[in-house]
Amino acid sequence: MVDLELYRIFKTVADEENLTRASEKLNISQPAVTKHIHNLENELEIKLFERTKYGMKLTSDGEKIYNQIKDAINILVNVENNIKQATILHLGIHTNMPKKIYRALIAKLKQSNSNMDITIDKSPTEDMFAMLEKQIIDAYLSKKQPDDIHSENINFFSLGSFHDDFFVNNNSKYLNKNVLKDDEKVTIYTLRNISSTSRNLENILKERNLKNIRIKNATFNTIIEEMQNNDIIAYITEEYIGEELENGVLKKLDLGIESPIGEYGIYYNSNNKIKNVKKLFNNIK
Repeated sequence: MVDLELYRIFKTVADEENLTRASEKLNISQPAVTKHIHNLENELEIKLFERTKYGMKLTSDGEKIYNQIKDAINILVNVENNIKQATILHLGIHTNMPKKIYRALIAKLKQSNSNMDITIDKSPTEDMFAMLEKQIIDAYLSKKQPDDIHSENINFFSLGSFHDDFFVNNNSKYLNKNVLKDDEKVTIYTLRNISSTSRNLENILKERNLKNIRIKNATFNTIIEEMQNNDIIAYITEEYIGEELENGVLKKLDLGIESPIGEYGIYYNSNNKIKNVKKLFNNIK
């Protein structure tokens, strides 16, 4: 059986023309390199090198062998290097994250890292932070969430901005009203109370002392279903409903206030020793 490792060592010595440099490049001791060369010479029953004051010089037989194996060894070394450099990124994605955003992000990652394999996991926010803690996932693509729902070793890297605002369906009676100024009792649907969107709404109502407005927390899918079947007001992230706004199914309410601008980006565990996640995404920002 052909020992490819012997030929790789032989080629390295021939390229370097020096045992010391070859051993450093191969990361094995010089005596071990010498022994491997002798083993190959014994196997082939020819002399491969001559020692000179300038280093190791190929014999005529050695040159013939070198010319026959050099391209094949280069190919094998490149394959080995590519395998070693291959990266698997376990990426979590917020369940409401727009497809056009995360698909574009994944495309950029693969374009910049041709050897990268990306696995996708979609789960609720609390589950994602737990998975980051346990390093089951390497990164979590999400809207920026309140800092008190994750530990201090979970860091956030911004990639862009999101916008929260008030929305209704296209036939809503609220289109010509300002519910923040009227005395009418109104329920506003928003995301679960652990979300930054829900807390933004709470701050808006608190600043205006609007006690006649009730907040109802629900999942994103529940809110969308309610908006389609009933005349409700929702305070949600505009980018989450881009398609519905483009099609005219939903409309933004003009209430004369400037809603807060949020961020979306990557959460990562600072204790993750496998890869520099922040650098990975910073390269494609």
